[in-house]
Amino acid sequence: MLKPANKSTLHKDIMDQMVQAIQDKLWAPGSKLPGEQTLAATFGVSRNCMREVLKALEHGGVVEAKPGHGTFLSANADKIADGTGVATALFEDSSYSDLMQIRRLLEGQAAYSAAERATPEDLEKLEKILEGEEGESLDEIHDRFHEAVVDISGNRLLKKMLESLRNEIREQRQFHYKVLTDEDRLEHWKVLEAIKTRDSGKAWKAMLKHVDYFWKKPGQVKNAV
Repeated sequence: MLKPANKSTLHKDIMDQMVQAIQDKLWAPGSKLPGEQTLAATFGVSRNCMREVLKALEHGGVVEAKPGHGTFLSANADKIADGTGVATALFEDSSYSDLMQIRRLLEGQAAYSAAERATPEDLEKLEKILEGEEGESLDEIHDRFHEAVVDISGNRLLKKMLESLRNEIREQRQFHYKVLTDEDRLEHWKVLEAIKTRDSGKAWKAMLKHVDYFWKKPGQVKNAV
C-alpha cells in the first residue's frame, strides 16, 4: 500500500514505493497509472516532485507518458523495475560536492552546445520560461530553464545523465544552506544572455558560475570561474 513519503529521502522513498507497487502488481502491465495530482496527494508531496519521479521511471522504460491520455506502465514494467534500484543506488552515497562537480561538467557542456544550436524560437522559449507563469515558484522556473537548455543542446545522452542526477541533487539541496531567491533569477538571465551571443565558451563559463553560485560559499563564487 502506498503511504506518505519520508521527507528526508523524498525522491528515493517515492521511487522505492512505486517500484515495489509495480512488482506487487498494484497496477497491471500496460495499465494507466493514477494521475500526477492523485499520486502526489497519496505520497504527500508536490506535483513537481511526483513529476520528477515519473520522468525517471519513464527514462528507465518502466512507464510511458502519452500526451493527453496519461501515464501507462510498459508491458514488462515489473521486469524492468527489478533493476531500478541499481540506478537509484548509484548516487546514494555521493556527497553534495561530488554531485555538483559532475553537474558542472554536464550542464557546462549543455550551455556550450546550446549556444551553437539555439534557434530564435529556442531563445524566445528560454525568455518565456524565465519570465515565469502566474503562481510558478522560482524552483519550478529554475528546473524548467535547465531542462530547456539541455533540450536545446541536442545531446540525448547528456539529457539522460542529468535527469538521473536531478532527483539526488534536489534531495541534497534540501539540506544545503543555499535557497532560491529573486537574485537567482538574475543568474539565469546571465546564462541566457551568454547563449544569445553564440559564444560557446562564454555560455559555458556563465553556466559554471551559475552552478557554483548554489554550492560554493558566497565569498568563493566570484573566483569560481
